[in-house]
Amino acid sequence: MHSPIATERLHATTDHFLRPDQNLNNSQESWIHAHLTQSEDPIKGRQLRVSQPVQKGELLLVDRPYALIPVVDSPDQSEDIRCSNPACHRRVARTVERVSCPNRCSADVVWCNSSCREADKARHEFECTWLKKFASSIRSKWGEYDYGMLWLIVRILASRHVQVQQNTMSNCEDRLGQSTFNPFKSGWNAIWSFCGSQESWSHSQVRHWTLLVKKYLGNSPSLPHGLKPNDVLALICREEANSFGLYPRETGVFPCPDRLVDRGEQFGAGVYPTAAIANHSCCPNIIHKPDDQGRMVFIASKDIAPGEECCISYFDLTRFVDLKIRREHLQASFRFLCKCERCISEEPPAEKLEWDAFPSTDDF
Repeated sequence: MHSPIATERLHATTDHFLRPDQNLNNSQESWIHAHLTQSEDPIKGRQLRVSQPVQKGELLLVDRPYALIPVVDSPDQSEDIRCSNPACHRRVARTVERVSCPNRCSADVVWCNSSCREADKARHEFECTWLKKFASSIRSKWGEYDYGMLWLIVRILASRHVQVQQNTMSNCEDRLGQSTFNPFKSGWNAIWSFCGSQESWSHSQVRHWTLLVKKYLGNSPSLPHGLKPNDVLALICREEANSFGLYPRETGVFPCPDRLVDRGEQFGAGVYPTAAIANHSCCPNIIHKPDDQGRMVFIASKDIAPGEECCISYFDLTRFVDLKIRREHLQASFRFLCKCERCISEEPPAEKLEWDAFPSTDDF
């Protein structure tokens, strides 16, 4: 017999969590619950909290990506590739007639129709020359991960470029549907306020990124972003610490159901201005999943008390179960030791830790 959360996990659709009065109009770009606030912790940095009680199942956040890339093996055959237009980002089925870039810059770049391509013209023109010049060589020399990271950075810079052109460099550009005052930063201001610095990463990793910036992300006619190399490197450090992998099923159901169902195969990666504020917990109270437009959706997976922090899981809890494995993964991928309630409760007793500190008989 599965618990209600386990049943929700198996259904694996965001719509299953939304009550009828919470369904959003697709024309809304982003939406933030009126009781969702942010605070600052001297150790953890920015946090999401609720100011009033929130019930399990309530919609807390719908956040449109500032930049998103597809992550698929064979774009021509994939059913998961997304429309490149940021205002759409819907799945473009293989059975429909996709609209490709006339310059054939990349097979990963497609649109639903000619209208979406026209609406995305200014943003895509920024990335098109770069993709045509570097996409194949980066993939063959550095692999898919570095290519995806570099392309996501280029798309962030492209969104920034469009934002500058439209003179929308403000903190209140998103339509949040709640008031004219928005305490959450948005657009480029939000991206640049992400946590993450060179000190957070190993020297070898920073050296590698520095090399990639020099070879592929310098300010040039093919990539006219106007930033200094150190600023681009700082952007990579922020992006790598805050971007989301996109999966077809939700992340963060806890306790895990008896019959484990993972979140599926990754189909994209994106950066989200508000969702990135959420910190990690191995016993999260938020489930997250992208909707059919690539917007990140946060749903309360349990009742949340006033003042309580709203946390997500940074990884699939069905894959990393044991304390040691979870902590090793977080340390390697996100550079911190998790001290959430679950991890603390699963630590060995202090007496055992003290004995473990002594040399074993094998050492003599």
